[in-house]
This record gives sequence, C-alpha cells and structure tokens, in this order.
Amino acid sequence: MNTGDTDEAKGAGSQKNFMAPGSASRAAAVYGLVMLTLIYSLNFLDRTVITILIDPIKHDYHLSDKVMGFISGFGFVIMYSILAAPVARWADRGNRRSIITWGLVLWSGMTALAGVAQNAVQLTLSRFGVGIGEAAGTAPSTSMISDLFRGEQRSTAMAVYQLGPVIGGFLGAFIGGWVNQYYGWHHAFLVAGIPGLIVAVIFRLTVKEPVRGISEEKKVNTGQQKFWETLGFMWRQRCYMLILIGFCFTTFTQFGFGTWAAPFLGRIHHLNTAQIGTYIGTVRAGAGLVGTLGGGYFSDWAATHWDIRWKIYVSGICSILAFPGVLLFVFSQSLFWCIVGFTIVSAMSPVHVGPIVAASHSTVKVGMRSFSTSIIYLIAELIGLGLGPFLIGVFNDHYRLRVGVDVIRYSMSTAAITTFVGGSIFLIAAQFFQRDMTRASAD
Repeated sequence: MNTGDTDEAKGAGSQKNFMAPGSASRAAAVYGLVMLTLIYSLNFLDRTVITILIDPIKHDYHLSDKVMGFISGFGFVIMYSILAAPVARWADRGNRRSIITWGLVLWSGMTALAGVAQNAVQLTLSRFGVGIGEAAGTAPSTSMISDLFRGEQRSTAMAVYQLGPVIGGFLGAFIGGWVNQYYGWHHAFLVAGIPGLIVAVIFRLTVKEPVRGISEEKKVNTGQQKFWETLGFMWRQRCYMLILIGFCFTTFTQFGFGTWAAPFLGRIHHLNTAQIGTYIGTVRAGAGLVGTLGGGYFSDWAATHWDIRWKIYVSGICSILAFPGVLLFVFSQSLFWCIVGFTIVSAMSPVHVGPIVAASHSTVKVGMRSFSTSIIYLIAELIGLGLGPFLIGVFNDHYRLRVGVDVIRYSMSTAAITTFVGGSIFLIAAQFFQRDMTRASAD
C-alpha cells in the first residue's frame, strides 16, 4: 500500500516540520467532506445491517441472544480494537487517503462475504474482517477533516461527517428489512457490501491528501511525537480523558440500544422485518439528520457567541435528553409512543459524536489527532459496541424464563442510565476545555 505519494507525507515525520497557517480551497474541502461522509455511511451500513437481521439469523442457525450479541458486537470489535491504534499511528504520518481506500475495500468485501456464510463461525469470521477494514476508517477521516476546516468550523464539519451513521443506519434498516423480507438475509449482506467497492475507486481517484496542519490559525508542529510521549500527553489532558470516559457511556447507549431496537419491535410489537426497517430507517434518517446537523451547528455558534465550553455543553445536554426517550421507547405499551421515544433517542443520541471528536482534536497536538481519535473509538466501542449488545443479550437469556418476552424491556432500559451518566461527564469535561486547548497549542 502506497502511503508516501504526497509531499506532505514525506515531511510529516519530522518534529520540526512546521506548516504555515492557511486552508484548503473551499471546493476541495467540501468535496472531501462529502466523500468522507459517504464512506462513513457505508461504514455504518456494513456495520449495522446485521442489527435488523438478528432474529432471522438467530432462527436459521438456532443461536441464543448472547451469541447474537457477541457476533453483532464483539465479532466486529475484536479485530477493530487490535488494529485501530496502530493504523491511526500510521495515519498520523502516512497518506490517509490511501489508508481509507484500502480499508473501505476490505470492509465492504467482507460484508459481501457474510452473504455466503453457511454457519455462525463463517459469519463471525466475516465480521472480524469488517472490523479489520473499519479500523482504517474513522480516525484517518476525522484527521483529514481537521486539516480541511479551521477550528471554528470543525464542529459543523464533524457534524456533517456524523451524518454517516444516520445515512448508514437508514440504508442498513431498509436494506436489511426489505431485502430479508423478500429474498432472505444472505442477500441483504451482498447488497450492503458491493457499493463500497465502487466508492473506493472514486475516492482514490478524485480526493487529494490535504497538507497536515494547514488549517491551524498559527504555525504548528505537525510532526508525530513518540508513542509514550503521546500517551503521556493525552493522559495529562483532563478534558480529553473525561471526554473519553463520557464517550464510553454514550456509546453503550448508541450501540447497545441500537442493536436491539429491531428485535424489540419484532418481539414486543410483532412487526416483520420490512415494517421494522421502515420505522427504524425513516426515524433514524429524519430525527438523526436534524439532531446531528443542528447539534453540530449550534455547538460552533454557541461557542463563538457565548462561551467556548458550549462546544461540549451541547453534547452533554443532548445526551442527557436522550434519557427519557429510552424509557419511553422500552416501556410504552403503544407502538405510537414507542416510536416517539425512538425519535427522541435518534435525535439526541448522535449529537455528541461530531462536536466531541472536534473538541478532542483541540485538546491534543496536530500529530496526535488520528491516534487520539482511535483511542476514543477503540475504548468506547469495546465497551459500547462490544459489551453493549453482548450484555443485553446475556440479560435476555438469563432472565427470559422469569420475566418472559418483556425481559428485553428491562435489558434495554440500561441504556437510559448510560446516556445520562455520559452526558453528565461531558458537562464536567467542559470545565477543563480552555486550559487543555492552551496546552495543546503550545510548542
């Protein structure tokens, strides 16, 4: 894989490589953001299509909720967690465009291979492959965005990028629900995987690698610090560490709740997969679009007009507001109020991701951005995407005989607690934001 095909990549390793302030052209920045958002949409399409297919796969292979929680969560996270940090260190000095391209090829191909899996082992191995590929996705992408947009624009830009999960969740719900309903779940994986192979070629041929550090307001050191120095610096940044902890809790809500929402609607409200896909896809697309874009824009606006800490305050408040939505979803007896609760969660829960990643980039040095993002996603997704679906599945299996089908109400209600705790931690992290920004910008 070629990671040194730009002048930027050749000099990035020097700790004395200072870049003059500036910015990418507006057209190039916007186009790059659009392509990265499209790739992130495919990332989430391939990652989440399985959530609509949990019960069909479970019935075909005669599996338990615990096993399905493992396949849908840990089956992805294990390889992702092993490779995310090394790939991010590579991205902090290499050509991020090439890294993202090859990652997209791998995770899309492995998703398509899940469509020909003949047993649970083969399906799990394909999920391992998806995790390997997606380790090359988010951290390099967010690092590129920070070089395409200045600091005062980053929360908005990151919010646009976070439409990826919204669009991907929408596509995953509809593809998983409707294709399974008429052609079976094997075909759903095939349909989900193939588009990424086409987009990979377009991205590689039309997007340029941005110069590292070009969007900063003053001259910055774009070199990559030593591994232990990087870890030590991030550890001393209190805002960054609190963001990381809060992100772990909110990610549990996003993925634990999100993974089991489709089985919940099938088991409690007796919907088929086409109906489930329509409800989940439509709500995630509409509410997620409003919440993600509105939250990102308001974070930048409030930070400019009121207080810089609002870059994080908005995320904390919205995460807390998802708390009643979770409870309304799981405990409502009517489908209407259940969907209202799902709408609240879909609007409030994703708000924090873009602004929080943007804020984290302001609390570390330029040469640490990919790595710092990978650490946030690595630990948060181990807990949220790994443990979230798995623990809810374990809860379901353990208490099913005692509680009956309603057990899923109680297991999913844990997501209300985690989003409240995570949002509260974000509010505390905001108190250290200005101090850590100053330390990160010092030479």
